[in-house]
Amino acid sequence: MRRRIEDRLFAVRERFDRLLAEWVPEEELREEWRQFMEHHAPEPDQPPAIEPLVFRGIGDVTGSILEVRGSGDEHRVFVDGALSERLVAEKDFAATGQPLTWRYDDVDYRETFDVSDEARDELAVFVEAGASGSPPWDFATELFADGWIAVTWALTPRGRRALF
Repeated sequence: MRRRIEDRLFAVRERFDRLLAEWVPEEELREEWRQFMEHHAPEPDQPPAIEPLVFRGIGDVTGSILEVRGSGDEHRVFVDGALSERLVAEKDFAATGQPLTWRYDDVDYRETFDVSDEARDELAVFVEAGASGSPPWDFATELFADGWIAVTWALTPRGRRALF
């Protein structure tokens, strides 16, 4: 039994080290995270937590910026940075065709994307290759924060709308 628990803990440690290497570029910061996990040191404040976007749009009439973050039953709508409402809207954002226009509070919001052209191009090459090559790690944070990819590098519906 002890051997099985050791094997499982070793597998968790390997995954943790791999994720640190992939998502935290600075060795000093990776060491802070190791100290936090192993020796109960204070939690590092970097990198900041990212809650990916489900939708970001600009109001046609008002020029307001609307952001939807969350998943499933936990969507939160922010208008110009202020929390406006919580709602269940998973089906509203499941479309994968063209960028969306979403109506909220009698205003139409046209979907906008905020990643660099280089990040978009690198992700497109990765997706076209059938995910057989190496993911564009240099752009991981940018793509994840704008809601284009999941942590597994799978395209989200927002990512599909942005690329196609």
